[in-house]
Amino acid sequence: MLVNRIFSKVGVQSLKGRLRFGFICYIVLLILLASTPAVFIGKKYMQESAYSEIEKTIDLQQLVIENWFEDRIAEINFISELPTVKAKDLKSMEVALEAFDKTHSEFNGIVYVNKEGISEIDTTGDTGLDLSDRIYYQEAKKGNSFITDVLIGRQSKKPIIIFSAPVYGFDGTFQGLVFGPVPITTINDVMGEYQDDSRETYIVDKNGMLISDSRQDTIGQTIDTEIFKQAIEGRQITNFYANQNQEKVLGDYRWVHNNQWLIIGEITEKKVFEIFNRMAMILSIVLLLLVVVGYRMLMIIAKQLEVPINRVLEGTREIGTGNLEYRIDSSLYKYETIERKELSDNFNKMADLLDAHIETISANEERFRMIAEYSSDMITIHDAAGKYLYVSPAGKEILQYEDHEFVGYDGYLFIHPDDLEMISKNHEILLDKGYVVSTYRIRRKDGEYIWFESSIKCFKGEKPDELQLVCISRNITERKLVEQKLQEANDILRELSTKDGLTGVWNRRTFDERLEVEWNRAIENSAPLSMIMFDIDHFKAFNDTYGHQAGDDCLREVASVVLEIVKKSGDMVFRYGGEEFSVILPGTNLVEAKNVAETIRKAVENLAIPHSFSKFNQCVTISLGMNTTIPDNERSIEQFIKESDKALYEAKRDGRNCVRINDCESMTCSTM
Repeated sequence: MLVNRIFSKVGVQSLKGRLRFGFICYIVLLILLASTPAVFIGKKYMQESAYSEIEKTIDLQQLVIENWFEDRIAEINFISELPTVKAKDLKSMEVALEAFDKTHSEFNGIVYVNKEGISEIDTTGDTGLDLSDRIYYQEAKKGNSFITDVLIGRQSKKPIIIFSAPVYGFDGTFQGLVFGPVPITTINDVMGEYQDDSRETYIVDKNGMLISDSRQDTIGQTIDTEIFKQAIEGRQITNFYANQNQEKVLGDYRWVHNNQWLIIGEITEKKVFEIFNRMAMILSIVLLLLVVVGYRMLMIIAKQLEVPINRVLEGTREIGTGNLEYRIDSSLYKYETIERKELSDNFNKMADLLDAHIETISANEERFRMIAEYSSDMITIHDAAGKYLYVSPAGKEILQYEDHEFVGYDGYLFIHPDDLEMISKNHEILLDKGYVVSTYRIRRKDGEYIWFESSIKCFKGEKPDELQLVCISRNITERKLVEQKLQEANDILRELSTKDGLTGVWNRRTFDERLEVEWNRAIENSAPLSMIMFDIDHFKAFNDTYGHQAGDDCLREVASVVLEIVKKSGDMVFRYGGEEFSVILPGTNLVEAKNVAETIRKAVENLAIPHSFSKFNQCVTISLGMNTTIPDNERSIEQFIKESDKALYEAKRDGRNCVRINDCESMTCSTM
């Protein structure tokens, strides 16, 4: 190594000499490295920090100015929307404008200009001025609210900004505009709180004219500094430059007011490096003290280290030659310090542990061999990528492979394709957490897949390629089969609890649950929801005439034909109670629901189930009530059901075998 060659050149071989020489070199390098990079890095950091501070200040100023502009134009727009202004009631308008002017001190009056461009109301001056040539009048005719650049007021003769908004009558015709002039000094007041002796922000227009006060000059004067030139050219400036007063400053800028104005923020060089200069002085003093104290301490420590290090070196030489019985006798040394005695004792303990560790490794190897050979679980060892390194006898028996068919192959080759993604994710968890349990399918030699549950632990070595995975796997195929049967049984029980036992359609409890779900979904999506309530006409008489078995058959046939109709569209049919049924139609409007209801009515009629007791038909018919709504939080599900029931009642009252819509008289009734 280079360091060793340097020590050899200067003739320094002992530990103490090398420590002394190294410390002297370290001090020299420390001074050079601390003085040179610290100046550049420290100054660069302070400059970047100052630049960041300027950016934040300007961003805040930009936000303040833009919000201030938005507030003023919003106030002018508010005036233009007043009913008295839109109605062009000049007397009422003048009262309203004067009241607004008194409560909004930032405006120097409010002016109303008619559609010909002549001022008719001015809360601070004369009227009758022709303003049709002004840009804000032209913008108002286009329907635009507008903020001007800096203008010289015709009456005040002072720099102002005008905020204007068009006025339209209630019939939508252009009636003129209202505007409010704001003195430029108001902007100066907004900017004033960000000025001090070392930094400031100010505003200039595109011509370099100051719109707010600055240490460099007053409002109305022009500047021609480096940052202004760079801003006009659209370039950023990141270095110090001279301002109008020839001070070295660091600055940044932002365009505002539709790129008409420029906010400039600057901070003096002295302020930027003030903290750095103080820190550099303190650091130099501290560094000098550390050098003196450090050198003295190093020499003391070097003396203390020589004896125990040489003693331990002698011991390691003995151990290295195979003399595991060698121990250091610290009692032979007088005036032994606690640390040096502890070092000797620790060496002796490590030698004892080495002996014990060798014995333990031998015992553990024998124990692991016995566990692996006699365990009914499959024990495998893998590398970090998952390749087999070892497979226990139980694994060969369970999966029917030989050693050469396992060892060296990737474990993923034996996993069921559907489980590969899960195993891959668990592998990442294993490498991160050190332990994972996975349940998956693995292929036996005969091609059949069986279920495994594996507990995998990660043992990390000193290097990543020394990582090993120990996996204990158990065949749980029989347990999985039992779980699958239990799941199938649970599915059957769940279906029995949600469907009507006689007709096979959904039962009343499922109706309540499903209607609540679809109601909430319709509220969320602002979608229509329709429902059909129907029952079999004169069903009690049908039962009395043909018997309850025939009645049950009739219910099953009606439910079956309705289910066949609605399942094509994804709707659901429910047995609501007795001979009454309900159909929920999510996302279905009135016309679509009407078509479904009429289709159901005709389908039941076409079944031609004999019903001699029927007063108007010799076969089974149904009466249908329909309701469609777009649910909201003002209505309730109970009200929706009640309205559907009401429509069903109207269908029965109007002769049965017909469709009725809640509160709809235009729906025709079909009677047979």
